[in-house]
Amino acid sequence: MQSETVEPQAPQTEELSAFQRVVGVFTSPGKTFASIDRKPGWILPVVLSTIISVGFIVAVQPVLIQETLSKQEQKMQERGMDSDQIDQILATTEKAMKYTTPAFALIMPVIIIVVISAVFLFVGNVVLGGSAPFKKVMSVTAHSWLILSLGSLVAIPLILAKETMQVSFSLATLMSESARETFLYQLLSKIDVFAVWTLAALSIGLAVIYKMKTQKMATAVVTTYLIYALVASVFSSAFS
Repeated sequence: MQSETVEPQAPQTEELSAFQRVVGVFTSPGKTFASIDRKPGWILPVVLSTIISVGFIVAVQPVLIQETLSKQEQKMQERGMDSDQIDQILATTEKAMKYTTPAFALIMPVIIIVVISAVFLFVGNVVLGGSAPFKKVMSVTAHSWLILSLGSLVAIPLILAKETMQVSFSLATLMSESARETFLYQLLSKIDVFAVWTLAALSIGLAVIYKMKTQKMATAVVTTYLIYALVASVFSSAFS
């Protein structure tokens, strides 16, 4: 009588739930992105980022509107416009902003996440010669974006306490307010604690799905961000 040989089964990796991935991007990104690599998904993080975006705008809207109107009034006064014209324009702007700012907050997260995903799909597939589908790249981007969303939540009480939108967790805080419109200030404002954390998460996640070394991917991610930061700073300082 022959005995049957039973092949030992490899232990199955337990998949993380959508909510576990949301938490995991903060606590264990490597494990989280490995799960995303096996089964990508981006709906929950995009929904959460959108909710936070709208909540942020609703919370700080009075401060945002007042600051915007003050800057607009100053510019119109410098142009020599009369007070009646200024009051009329400010009233129209204030009314419009009450509706447009929440609307932008509702649609911008998904647009930004899609654009960033497209950029890193190009970087990974073309520049670095790797291969990954858009769904995986967007899943990594959407989960990493939650870190920036956390930064928005942290900023809310500071904005309300100081009654100004000029709250930053970046190196720009080391410079004086008078330098706000300079190129250096704008550039340093892009080197933010939550931005750096997000770049780190993106580097880990993209390295996982592209099967590349994290250091190689981090170099590509940081370089891409620096190009954006330089271009954005030039435009901000030129048109501020």
